Amino acid sequence: MTRARFPVESDLIPYAASVPPGSRWLVLAPHPDDEVFGVGATVALAVARGVEVRVVIATDGGAQGEPAEREGAAAAAAAALGVPPPEFWRLADRSLHQAGAALRRRLAEAFARLVPDVVFVPSPVELHPDHRALALAVQRAVRAATLGGLRERPPRWVAAYEVSAPLAPNFLVAADGGWEAKRRAGACYAAQLAFRRYGEVAEALAVLRALTLDGATRAEALHLLPARRVARLSSRRWAARMGAVPAPAAR
Repeated sequence: MTRARFPVESDLIPYAASVPPGSRWLVLAPHPDDEVFGVGATVALAVARGVEVRVVIATDGGAQGEPAEREGAAAAAAAALGVPPPEFWRLADRSLHQAGAALRRRLAEAFARLVPDVVFVPSPVELHPDHRALALAVQRAVRAATLGGLRERPPRWVAAYEVSAPLAPNFLVAADGGWEAKRRAGACYAAQLAFRRYGEVAEALAVLRALTLDGATRAEALHLLPARRVARLSSRRWAARMGAVPAPAAR
C-alpha cells in the first residue's frame, strides 16, 4: 500500500503571485471599509489594467458611525481606488444573517444587471457575522443561478477575501503597486481607524501574505474557485477549504 505524500509548503500556499481573471468585477462589502481593507490594492491594480470594477456595500454601517458619513467616506475611498461611487443597499448593520431570501434576490439582480466575471466577497471564515452571512448568501445565489452548478451563469468565479481573519488562500496578488492607493482609500475611513486598528491589521496580513513571494513586500490573499464549483459544495465544505474547523458531530 502506497503511503500518501506528506504535504510541503507549496502544497498549502501559493509561491507565485497571480492576477485574478475577468474584465468585469463585482466587489461586495458588508460594511463601508471592507472593500478597502480587504482587497483595496487588488482593486487599484485591476483599474490600472482596465478592469471594470463595481462596488456594492450591503449595510449602512450604522453600528460604527452615522450611515451618511460612512457613505461619504466610501465614496471618497472609491475615488482614491479609481472606481465609481459604490452602490449602497443600506441594509441594517449586523442584520445580514436575517436577510435571507431578500438578500439573495438582491444578489441575483446584481449578477444579472452587472454581469460580473468575478464576484469578490469576504470569506465564510471571517469573524463578523455580516461577513459570514454575505459569503453564504453569495454561495446560495450562485447555486440558484447555476442550477446547482449545472449551467454557466455570471459570475464565473467567486473570490473570497480576508478582512479580520486569515483564510487558507489558493491565490495571492502582489499588492505593492496598489498599496499606496489602498492607504489613501483607507485614510478616508478615519472614524473606523479610530475605532479599531484596521489599517494595521491590513498591513500585517499583507506582509504575512508576501512571505512566499519573491520580489513582493505585500500581498492580498484570496480563495478563488469557479462559481459552478462553489455551487456544488456545501457551505461547510466551502468554509473548510478556507480553514474553518468543522463543528463536532453530535453524539
